[in-house]
Order: sequence, then structure tokens, then C-alpha cells
Amino acid sequence: MRISALTLAVASSAALVATAFADVPFQQLADFGRGGSPIDVNAQGVIVGAVRAADDSMSVPVVWDSPTAAPVALPTVNGGSASAINSNGQIVGSENFPVGAGSRPVLWENGQAFILPDVGNGGYAYDINEAGVIVGSVVTLAGDYQACRWVNRKLELLPLPEFSIPGDPEQQVWSFAQSINSAGVICGTIQGQLGTPSLALRWTDAGVSAITDQGLETKGISIDNTGGILINGYFLDGSSRGPARAGVDGSLSILPFPSGLFGGAPAVTMSRTGIAAGYFYDFTEGTRIKAVAWPNDQFTPLELPTGMKYAFPLGVGNNGLVFGYITDGVSGSSVPGYWALDVGTASLTAGNTGGTRGQSVQLAATSMRATRENAGFSVAVEVNGVFAGRAITDANGVARLAYTIPANASESQLSVRFVDENGAVANSAISVDAGCVAADLNCDGIVSGSDLGILLGQWGAAGSADLNSDGIVNGTDLGVLLGSWGR
Repeated sequence: MRISALTLAVASSAALVATAFADVPFQQLADFGRGGSPIDVNAQGVIVGAVRAADDSMSVPVVWDSPTAAPVALPTVNGGSASAINSNGQIVGSENFPVGAGSRPVLWENGQAFILPDVGNGGYAYDINEAGVIVGSVVTLAGDYQACRWVNRKLELLPLPEFSIPGDPEQQVWSFAQSINSAGVICGTIQGQLGTPSLALRWTDAGVSAITDQGLETKGISIDNTGGILINGYFLDGSSRGPARAGVDGSLSILPFPSGLFGGAPAVTMSRTGIAAGYFYDFTEGTRIKAVAWPNDQFTPLELPTGMKYAFPLGVGNNGLVFGYITDGVSGSSVPGYWALDVGTASLTAGNTGGTRGQSVQLAATSMRATRENAGFSVAVEVNGVFAGRAITDANGVARLAYTIPANASESQLSVRFVDENGAVANSAISVDAGCVAADLNCDGIVSGSDLGILLGQWGAAGSADLNSDGIVNGTDLGVLLGSWGR
């Protein structure tokens, strides 16, 4: 399946010279001196990844509660790695099979490990969004990798386009769902077993489509909350690998990197806010591989400390922390750490609203990072400490949620708390107008036989006639109604 040609917009700075500014410094994470790989961070600053076991026999999935904390192992049978965490603290990754090669997908929640269903031969969970939808791949009994997602821990295989391997029809076709955003849009790759040919894919509720027919060997890496997808490929004359951002409008922009870079500058990860990161070859002091990030689509080298030879970023947080590891290329050990980009402060603002009992009102909050609106971001809403729902911000960064003031609300004001996936918090209130008394169920100005009929119609169940808010309409509520008779 192919799509029509897209406009290829090459950044004017693609031939820029190396930056004159100092590289963003590397900061180490604790790893007990055994090496490790941090991959993701959530709104609360909790980092997930893996460190080597004490006997160096395997990697162990871990969490760092903060950049200065020691890693804490997640429960596993035989080691593995944690690959993503959302703001609810749900973690996904993979656990090694107790015997033989391969892994099985895992969700860690509330301190427990839940093995996700597969199709008989294990698999991998790569990402999770704020709604708890997980994406990854399962391995079929034939040994193929099949893109999938898990909704409420139930496996759903994702549809695939027609795909052929010229000259080698017997080669297996593999597919991977790599990343999912807050709106549930997924990106990934379909490819030959040997990695060639390949095609970047986008999955929406409408189905699957190829992201672009520009470039060779395109791979879908990550998706941001606006729907922009980071892809790798051989663009222009096909001589160098490079990353590009594919927009939902069909546009394609190659991220800039200095001209003449051997092998280009492949990207490997991107935050929900659109900050990409990758690596490039540097020959100024021998052969080295350095990490790079593209905040605001600007090529920004990341420090490779003295004595180290290679650096590989693995994940980027909305807070601007780029995670990965460095190595000297000799000892075989890796040093986990991060580079901190200056991305500004996250903020969330909300205004008050009001209405009468039983009325639907609109709760709204605006999510920002510095002076930029956060489009496509998930915002959780609580009213009086009870989860009321989750809304996605629009192009102006505004999240809106319809909320019905309970008919039996006794307070004159309800407290509202908003939390976005940056961890920013806003508080507001709903003023409850006097309106009709709680027992006036049809709000016609008097408690009468009409209201009694409503109450009797809800008897034994929950409803607006639950006047004492105990979860059931019964004799207690009847007593409250009769006590208000004629008011």
C-alpha cells in the first residue's frame, strides 16, 4: 500500500556548520557500577530502563525515582528491560524467557508484574500512553514479528498494508508498533526480516497507511502529541541516512545536520513534545559516535565525556531530559545517564465555572510549555477528589471536559483539579447555584408527587434520587424527600 507523493521540505540549515556552543553536558545516573540503559521518564520525573544484574548474567528492569536516586528493580522472573512509563506510573517493557532466547511483554502496575497476552511465542511492549494503551510486537509461531496493541490488557493485532520483498518472496515480513501518542495514533514499521526493504506506517481508527513514499528504507520511530511522526530514511539522493518529521498534512521536513557527516545522523527517539534525538559519527578525535538532539528542530550536539568513545540516546522526556548511555568502547560496560535540554517551564491554567444541580458545565484548562501551547496533550480531571475523566488539548492547548453537577450536590462549591502529562497542576472550582433543593428532582420549584414518582422509579438502584449519596435509592432517601415535601 502506497500513498501519493508528499512535499519534501528540506530545512534551509541542512548544510549548517558545527555549532560553536558547548555541547550539552552528560550527567550520570546511579547504576551500582554495573552499567545500564535509561529509556523513558514520566511527568513525575520517574525514570525507567535497565541495569546489569549483580552477577552480570542479564539486565534487570529498574526505576529511578529521580535523576539522583538509586535504581530499584522491578519484579521479574528472569530479567528484562522497562521501556516506557506514563504519568499514572504504569510501566511497560519485556521480561526474558526463563529458558531459551526471546522475551514476553510485561505491564508493571502498582508494584505487580502482569504478563501481557501474545500469540504463542512471546513479544515486546515498547510504549504506553496516558490512557494505558500499550503498543509493541508479538512473535508468531512462524517467527514473524507482528505489530499489535493491548487495550485493557487484551491483545489486538494491528492491520498491515500489502508489502512485498523484491527478489526474495520467501523472506519473512516483520512489523513493529513503536510509539503511541495521547490520542491513540500509532507509528511503526513494516520490513523484511533482514531490515530491507522497509516502510514507515501510521495506524489510526481509520486503519493503516504508509507515512510517505519519499526516501528509501523509511522506518517509523516515534510520534508526538500533534500527530507528527519521526522517521528515518535515505532522503534526497539517497547517500546519507537522516531523520525527517512527517506531518498529518502530508508534509515531510528533513531535520538539519551538518553537511558531509559520514552516515548522516539517524534519529532513534522523540518526546511527545516533538524533541528528537539520535547520533552521528565524529572524526575530530578519532572515530567516535556522539549523541545529538533537535530541540526546536535545531541540531544540538550532546557531550561525549573524555575517555568515552560512543554515546547513544534511547529516550527523551517532555521535560527535555535526553536519556541514554555512553561507553569507552573497550571495557564493554555502559554508563547510564542523561543530557538536560532547556525547554522552559510547564504550566497549566484553569478558570472557575458554575451552574445548578443536574446541569452540564464545561471544565477547561490550558496546557503550556514556556510560551508554546501543548496541542494533543492528555489532561486528567478530578472533581472533589474523584476522577471525572480525561481530555485532549486542542491546537490552542485547551482541554475541555463536560461535567454534570450531581443533582444531589449539597455543597455550594466543588473543587476541580487538572493534571497534564507534563505534571503541571491547576485548581479551580464549580460554584453550585441554589437552584432547586436536592429533593426537587425535576427542579419544577416544589417537592411533590412528581418527584416521588422519580424516586420510586429509581428504587433499589443508583440515580439522581440518591439524596444521601450512599449509592442506592431506598427508604433513607424517601425520608429526605418527604421531609422536604412542599418546599
